[in-house]
Amino acid sequence: MILDTATVDGDVKITAEVCVIGSGAGGSVVAAALAQAGRSVVVVEQGSYQTGRDFTQREEEMYPRLYQGDEAQVASDAAVLVCQGRTVGGSTVTSFCVCARPPRRILDNWQNKLGLPGAGADAMTPHYQRVEQAIQVREVAAEQVNKNNQVVEAGAGRLGFHTTRLAHNLVNCLGCGYCALGCAYDRKADALTIQLRQASQHGAVIVPDCRVEQVTTAGSRVSGVTGTFRRAGAAPATLSVRAKVVVLAAGAIASPQIWLRSRLPNTNRQVGRNLHLHPQVLVAGIFDEEIAGWRGIPQSVVVDQFLGESNATEGGFLLSPMFAHPVAMAALLPGFGADYRRLLDLYPRIGLAAVMLHDRSSGSVEVDGSGRASVNYALGDDDRATLVDGIHRLADVYFAAGAERVVLPFNDLVELTRRGDYRGLEEHSIRANDPILLSLHPQGSMRMGSNPQRSVVNGTGEAHSVRGLFVADASVFPSAVAVPPQLSVMAFADRTAQYIEDNRGAYFG
Repeated sequence: MILDTATVDGDVKITAEVCVIGSGAGGSVVAAALAQAGRSVVVVEQGSYQTGRDFTQREEEMYPRLYQGDEAQVASDAAVLVCQGRTVGGSTVTSFCVCARPPRRILDNWQNKLGLPGAGADAMTPHYQRVEQAIQVREVAAEQVNKNNQVVEAGAGRLGFHTTRLAHNLVNCLGCGYCALGCAYDRKADALTIQLRQASQHGAVIVPDCRVEQVTTAGSRVSGVTGTFRRAGAAPATLSVRAKVVVLAAGAIASPQIWLRSRLPNTNRQVGRNLHLHPQVLVAGIFDEEIAGWRGIPQSVVVDQFLGESNATEGGFLLSPMFAHPVAMAALLPGFGADYRRLLDLYPRIGLAAVMLHDRSSGSVEVDGSGRASVNYALGDDDRATLVDGIHRLADVYFAAGAERVVLPFNDLVELTRRGDYRGLEEHSIRANDPILLSLHPQGSMRMGSNPQRSVVNGTGEAHSVRGLFVADASVFPSAVAVPPQLSVMAFADRTAQYIEDNRGAYFG
């Protein structure tokens, strides 16, 4: 059941066994699993309920409807734009549908070095397989690789760089290219169309348009959730949920915000710390032929040569094609005045790809006196050097693919005109707020661990300090996962849901 919030004319009180905060990759998996197991479940989502009928493919309409902060949140020093979905289904609705398992060495490090039994690659395989089957993950077919991805694949191949064809949760994709604005054709097997539908069919109540204000406790146990309905022009109304288990799955920015706003125990000040943003910058290649990157699947190929070269659990980068429609592209392209207009005129001939940094740097999420979140993050020297290397390598790829010139991601227009002459990059380098970093994958701010002095939740996602309070989103990752995290969020959420149900006597008895 989806609560029609337009009909709410007063305060709402609900009693359930489980209250899930957030309806994205993690929250939806927990809600579906526990509802199918017979638990009474309530899902509270700050965003609105929209379906394919509502996805107009118009940027000026869909960004405010579907994204947190109307399109992006800004780190406190304005150095990073954090883009996250805010709708029923969360960021799975606005994602490019990439489904990638992290390098096994990262998961094995969590298990063997960080003391998290069951978090290793082999132990997690059944959970990955279960969610992959549920969202119908399959590798992109060769004929689905569009021109924007083809040029990166070709350039990397000529240089001997390893590439991988990506897997997606797309079903009979039409190749419209509007993934970031929600799929108007319901071809994404996302949280909206799969897990939340399953949860609703098994009795879960999904409450959209409601901002969670606090997680409540009784002694050392969780007791429920309070929230405020957010509907333009409507009279104020509150939500109160009494629950024996609360699952915080609002994402790596909002989950610590809710925790801190609720004044839950934070004795060792780990809540909101260790934030990784998986930051990226965009590099453009200008070609003498039409690329038309807006057509087709935005991301189908990735250059992973530089992620695993050192076999380290941190550091390195991916080179991943992506594209933007005109409004977003206009916001992302560098330069001013006539130079800027000239780039916009070249829109059909632009190839665009990202350097996705597997960051070692970490930041924090804090809240002010009014409960509003602030994000603090800055690249360390090692990551700055790695980012420059990534830009250099991506420029190599574009020139090898036949680009006439390469546009770097700085605020001023900096162009490279031939391979090997990279003075523009060397002279400019990485400066404060230049380039502006983009983050689609915040993670790690409520990390799991066996030591309560250095973590917020244990290996199954339960809070060290509050019985019955779980976290099931990317914030639990003890380190960055190097790849788009959607699949890993779902797999670890599946593990958490299984633990709750296997121990139902302790929580619901």
